[in-house]
Amino acid sequence: MRQSWHSLKKYIHDLNFQTKIKLAFLLISMIPVIVLGSFCFSETRSLLINQSKSDLNAALNQSALTLDSQLEAYNKIVNFLSFNQEIVNAANHTYTSTFEMYDQIVNVIDQNFYTARNLNASIEQLTLYTGTNLHQHGQTVRPLDEIKKMNWYPHVMDSTNVLWFSEQQRIFSVRRVLNTKIKNPKDNILYAKINYESLLKPFESLESQGGHLLILDTRGQLVYTSEPSGVYPTSLYSDPSVEEMHWNGQKYTVLHSEIPTSGWTVFLYKPTNLITEKAWQIVSTVLFIIVGCIAAVAIAGTLFSRKFISRIEQLRSNMKTVEEGSLEVTVHSDSKDEIGDLIRGFGNMVVKTEGLINKVYREEIARKEYEMKALQAQINPHFLYNSLSLINWRALRIHATDISEMAQLLSTFYRTTLNKGDNMILVSDEILNVQSYMKIQLIMHSNSFDVEYQIDEAILAYHMPNLMLQPLMENAIIHGIENRDEGGKIKLSGKLEDGCIVFRVEDNGIGIEPERLTSLLESKPTGYGLKNVHDRAKVMYGSEYGLTIESEVNRGTRVILRFPANE
Repeated sequence: MRQSWHSLKKYIHDLNFQTKIKLAFLLISMIPVIVLGSFCFSETRSLLINQSKSDLNAALNQSALTLDSQLEAYNKIVNFLSFNQEIVNAANHTYTSTFEMYDQIVNVIDQNFYTARNLNASIEQLTLYTGTNLHQHGQTVRPLDEIKKMNWYPHVMDSTNVLWFSEQQRIFSVRRVLNTKIKNPKDNILYAKINYESLLKPFESLESQGGHLLILDTRGQLVYTSEPSGVYPTSLYSDPSVEEMHWNGQKYTVLHSEIPTSGWTVFLYKPTNLITEKAWQIVSTVLFIIVGCIAAVAIAGTLFSRKFISRIEQLRSNMKTVEEGSLEVTVHSDSKDEIGDLIRGFGNMVVKTEGLINKVYREEIARKEYEMKALQAQINPHFLYNSLSLINWRALRIHATDISEMAQLLSTFYRTTLNKGDNMILVSDEILNVQSYMKIQLIMHSNSFDVEYQIDEAILAYHMPNLMLQPLMENAIIHGIENRDEGGKIKLSGKLEDGCIVFRVEDNGIGIEPERLTSLLESKPTGYGLKNVHDRAKVMYGSEYGLTIESEVNRGTRVILRFPANE
């Protein structure tokens, strides 16, 4: 993430000035456009949703009111029949004559039921379930024993009101037929079945607009659902006040209304995207305006930046000419702005520079060139390598292998140290430099200590500043294991960790006192060489990189060098 951010910053930093001006114009103009566009969209969407909810709620309440009026009309019919004294007497009389029974069924019960059904064609069935000895008569008169096992029977017998029930797409009302004029009246129940489709017809318009309908009774039992599968969101029953819900992977807006006559609750849930789809028309308009504004700003920014940059381009061209060695200035400006001042200042600087060059600089350059050549002759690495090669050859002639090895190690050490004057070196060459140095030290110390290397091959192809490890190894020898009697050991390890190369130099020497350890990398160098390495790493890579020192007295020291991996 950090590398990506640095890459983006570098990319923006390297853009030409004209492009930066265009981008600045675009960004400055896009901020208010985007803010206003977002505000417009948010407010419009909220307004449309509230308006749609209000319209849906009004339509739902109107449909619920229509259904309630129908149920109230059916209740009046049922109550009228239940309190009809002729029907009450017929339902509570014990018959001894077949003629008398036939007369009551035909002239009283049939006649009143027929009249009631003619008044409202939606009543599909009227049935008197009686506990008297009236014979069964089609669907008009049935024995009470037929319904005693129905789950709604106990509720009806405990109530004196008209109750509404639904079973398998059948909606019906039930009421007890009471007789308060005799001591032991019979149990009688009036049953009215209502046409399912006509009763729910007020909600057809809501369903045709993409809404889903659910009607539950007071016990939470299903009265009606518009879902073809019959499966409905049960969460509406557990939380009837919910206004939004997620069901079947879609977000719904939920409205509900009550039917006072039956105690039913009507839920209308509609996909929110259907409610908000009108907002996208306005969003498209806003986006078109935003794109038009951006295009206008881009054109204006291009024209302005081209006019603004032209003088800078001329100045840049003159600077490039000066860099190539010519001091002729062809750009002039009488403008009073900053660019005019810059052009005039550049012209004056070139004139003064030309005078200084003619007076001093050329002679100074010649003198420096002679000094540089003399210095190069003194430190010419070829002279050093040839001398070491001669020593190696003569040592081999007299079979002095230790001198030969020392000469070869010195040759390798100085070759990697000088590194052809380059400050950066391959990790593999830096390791070779350290190994050559340590072999020389082992010869000088008669192999009185051990050296171990654990270098991950993955880091060998990376680059690093040269001469970073040798001071650490030298420090481990001089200030660590040389003060031990015997058994000294130095370990160098290196690997990749979180995009960084981490080297660890560990020794089992005498360690460093805690009070000295805390100021070792902050104080001036005292011969350890650690602060120099630490400062180089911080200057090249940043303050978060460099050395970390861990040490215990009489147990040893670990120095950790950390810097970014760079191929």
